[in-house]
Amino acid sequence: MSLAPGPPLRELFDSGLGAFLAAQDTRIRGTRRNRWIVLLGGLALAGAILAWVVVGEIGNDLVPMAGFAIAVGAILFFRFATAEIADDVRHRMMAGIAPLLGLEYEPRADGFDLSRFDLLGLTAYEKVTRSDRLRGVFDGISVELMAARLASVSTSGIGDKRETHTVERFSGLLLRVTDPAPTAARFRLVPPAIPGETSVLNDISIVTHTTAPDSMMLSMDEAEQMLAATAEAAPPTPTGDAVFDARFELHAKDAELPAALSRLDAETRAALLDIAANFDGGPVSVGFDHGDILFAFITRRRFEIGPLRPPMAQFGRLEHLAAQMTVLSLIAERLRATQAAPR
Repeated sequence: MSLAPGPPLRELFDSGLGAFLAAQDTRIRGTRRNRWIVLLGGLALAGAILAWVVVGEIGNDLVPMAGFAIAVGAILFFRFATAEIADDVRHRMMAGIAPLLGLEYEPRADGFDLSRFDLLGLTAYEKVTRSDRLRGVFDGISVELMAARLASVSTSGIGDKRETHTVERFSGLLLRVTDPAPTAARFRLVPPAIPGETSVLNDISIVTHTTAPDSMMLSMDEAEQMLAATAEAAPPTPTGDAVFDARFELHAKDAELPAALSRLDAETRAALLDIAANFDGGPVSVGFDHGDILFAFITRRRFEIGPLRPPMAQFGRLEHLAAQMTVLSLIAERLRATQAAPR
């Protein structure tokens, strides 16, 4: 399914969305004006504090730190202020377009079940940022997507020297699609490992909770046994398709390998390669799990609304965003087509 730039989009734009976008021009101009006030005022204040420290030979480290914080805060002000406007505009536009495409839209994506992605190793992170959940059903195939940022959080030191470290591990799109030819096998496809490089999409880890009783903590032997019983720990198996194997490594337990190879027929391999190319052509992992196909796309491309500068009320922005959102129906159609292809 695709939405041609015609009456439905034009009616949406003329019925109030265009007026909303035009109103955002006032917010943007105000934010740009305030940016210079905060930037110049903040830098001037920071410079005055630092000059006072130098001239007065003040030994208190907190004073120059305060000056530096003011300078950094002034520089970051515009970025955060405009990010809020961009989110508001995107949410409003996607909420209007989604029903025209047969989709439901949820700005915060709280209803997206991230636990299904444990097969791809994406459920063990302490900090999860969700946004822009889309879901729908096309010709019997359920499709669901959200944008996500996953980060690990660790602490070091004690007392006043205790520090918290946050490291972003995944930034991209997570997609769940009903498998049109479900198989009992549970397996995954990950980017080939590159010597000297690591990727969250092919790393293997078991995370234990330090708050659990000692009797529930995993020993090293227990952890290795747990990994040995999963598809994630299985060695890669070539499919015999050189192009496909250059993009994906197949990991499946020995008992499920024949079913996995059977499911990855020529039509399915071609479809997966096409789908993987939809978002910048960056790293992608795929999981087949109990009737679902799971995709994790590492990409900084989200649902783009164009440059955040006046005039915002441009019909082309709406067309551009609608074209991006149709990717869900196109992916469903591509997978469905693999079942109709002659064997």
